[in-house]
Amino acid sequence: MAGRIPQQFIDDLTARVDIVDVIDARVPLRKAGRDYAARCPFHDEKTPSFTVSQEKQFYHCFGCGAHGTAIGFLMEYDHMDFVEAVHELAARVGMEVPATGGEGGGRARHQALYDVLQEAAGFYRRQLRDHPRGAAAIDYLKARGISGETAAAFGLGYAPPGWDSLLPALGKDRQATLLSAGMLIRKEGGSVYDRFRDRI
Repeated sequence: MAGRIPQQFIDDLTARVDIVDVIDARVPLRKAGRDYAARCPFHDEKTPSFTVSQEKQFYHCFGCGAHGTAIGFLMEYDHMDFVEAVHELAARVGMEVPATGGEGGGRARHQALYDVLQEAAGFYRRQLRDHPRGAAAIDYLKARGISGETAAAFGLGYAPPGWDSLLPALGKDRQATLLSAGMLIRKEGGSVYDRFRDRI
């Protein structure tokens, strides 16, 4: 497994990619002043509240709070993990993805933990937006003075109630890595359950 993708490369990539082209290929956009708008692809709505800024290179939905860069959009819309989204965009603009380090066991394990935590964070963000109890969590955040834009900027999510939401969503093959990352807890009998349940 390759090492972690350097942050400088990620910054250069997001600067070269046009987020309008990326999103418009999946969700038709229309010009709205300096920005672009559409009905949000992440929740049902009749009036467009999803905006894309070509100048700032990010998207934001004033309805559900979805917010991010082109990388984040691919992770949410195409259900890619972070590394897949970076490679997809790099290929789009003709950039070769570098990686620091080699295939040492410790470095590979670190990357695996990083990747699974990124996927778990994406899962919880989607639950805040889509889960039936997510609306109550959003109301709680608003009551605490936390706007949708702030929640998106800090990657806030919602862990749904129940004992086994995360593993089925990410895949049974991720069990060992999720245990190592502390996202799952093993019972004495050997079965596992979600560490975070019904909480933001």
